[in-house]
Amino acid sequence: MLAIFKTGGKQYSARAGQILKVEKLEGSKGDKVSITDVLAISDQSTNNLGEPLLKDASIEAKIVDQIRDKKIIVFKKRKRQNYRLTQGHRQYLTVLRIESISYGGKKSTAEPETKKVKKTETKVSKEKIESKEVKVAKKKTITKKAVNKTSPTKKKSVKKTVKKTVKTKKEDK
Repeated sequence: MLAIFKTGGKQYSARAGQILKVEKLEGSKGDKVSITDVLAISDQSTNNLGEPLLKDASIEAKIVDQIRDKKIIVFKKRKRQNYRLTQGHRQYLTVLRIESISYGGKKSTAEPETKKVKKTETKVSKEKIESKEVKVAKKKTITKKAVNKTSPTKKKSVKKTVKKTVKTKKEDK
C-alpha cells in the first residue's frame, strides 16, 4: 500500500516499513506518531483520492531520531554597493519509520525490526594456524638470507669536465 500524506507544508509518499526524514515533529526518540492528513492511498487494485483529504485514513509511524540537516549557506550581495551578507541554516528534522497504513478496514503493516548480531568469535582450525606459522618462518629465513647476500658497494663517481671556449673580440673580427 502506498500513501501520500502532508506534514510540515510538504507532501511525502511512503510505504509500510519505509524510513523518511520530515520537518520536525513534536516528540522524542521512540514515540509513536499518528498522521491523519492523508491525501491519497493506492493499493494493488484501487486508487483512492481525497478531496482534499481522505476520511478514516491514518498512518502510524515511530520516531527513530530527531536530527539536523546539513548546513545551507545563504549569501546575499548587491553589486556596486559593497553589500555582502552570509548566513548559515540547519533545518531540524525528524526521522520516521512508517509502521502501518490503514484505510477503510484495510491495513498494511511493516515487518518488525530485527537487530543484527555481530559474530565475535571465529573458529580457526589447528591446521590453518600451523600453516600460517610455517609461512611466517619461511618469510623470516628468506629475508635473513637476502640481507646476508647483499654487501655494501661503493658507487663510482664520474666527474664530467666541460671545456668552455671564450671568444675574444679580436678572434671575432
